[in-house]
Amino acid sequence: MDSVHAGANAAHQQWRRGIQRDAYASFLLAANRVKEVGEQFVMANGEELPMERIKEGKAAIDGALVTLKAAQTIVELEGPDSVADPAAGMADVAQTMGYYLRKQAIYERAWGKLGRMMNDESPSVSATAVELMQALAGLSRHRFTSSSNPDELGGQHTYGPEAAERSCLEARNALPSGALDDEEFTSLLEGWRSYPPTSNDSYSDAVRRFGEAETRFVRAAKRELHGQVAS
Repeated sequence: MDSVHAGANAAHQQWRRGIQRDAYASFLLAANRVKEVGEQFVMANGEELPMERIKEGKAAIDGALVTLKAAQTIVELEGPDSVADPAAGMADVAQTMGYYLRKQAIYERAWGKLGRMMNDESPSVSATAVELMQALAGLSRHRFTSSSNPDELGGQHTYGPEAAERSCLEARNALPSGALDDEEFTSLLEGWRSYPPTSNDSYSDAVRRFGEAETRFVRAAKRELHGQVAS
């Protein structure tokens, strides 16, 4: 009887390790899939995409995040806290990365549209697009200087960030209707007022934290599966 119980227990432990191994592997793939899908969406938006493709890209990011949450839930159920905690950290950071990648896709789309309008065959469209580009460049000067230091702005005492944004809005309004939607225009303003989303320190920090959490998760998962810390 002891031999039978020992064999049954060993079989059960082997089965459970298999379940855990699958759960950990699925979670790792799901977490990295969020980043992969987001980056692909950013690259695609450099081109002139039809609305259907844009909707599909957004849905792909949302779907990747849903899959990640489901995979994390299984890890929480099947794994000990030593594995579940770094998994939660990875999932949280992956969601942050997905947020910035989605915003970067909007920025890339808006930037591509503006570039194409600057080369438009219509002189009025191209000239207005150039005016918007110049206004955005004026806005970017306030990234490093303060309106309280007008000497650093070449003596332009009245041309603060508010005036720069008004110039951007005036140029945008002079473009053909629907040339840049509100989301795209806001993305350009934010990108030139500070930095494009994925050039932001917050995104760089999220990428770093994702890598650190992934390392902790893999080490904890291997320790749970094999009873030792991987080198």
